[in-house]
Amino acid sequence: MELFNRIHGWLWQATKILALVAAVSILVSILFGPNAPFFGGVLENIEPIIETLGSEGLAVIIALIIILGVWRGRS
Repeated sequence: MELFNRIHGWLWQATKILALVAAVSILVSILFGPNAPFFGGVLENIEPIIETLGSEGLAVIIALIIILGVWRGRS
């Protein structure tokens, strides 16, 4: 069980780091445009996903992010 907890902790830390890298890459791509080194093509890759979701799907994702933020703030 100790091994499982240790692997779980490593995977959780890796997920948090990757989420931070994704957020920073989106921010850099928005601020500096498609010519930014390493981060320029991020918006081009995310754009089809957002178009597939449409405005309703994007609103649901934003609502879930807000709800999770409030829920984590309480615990």
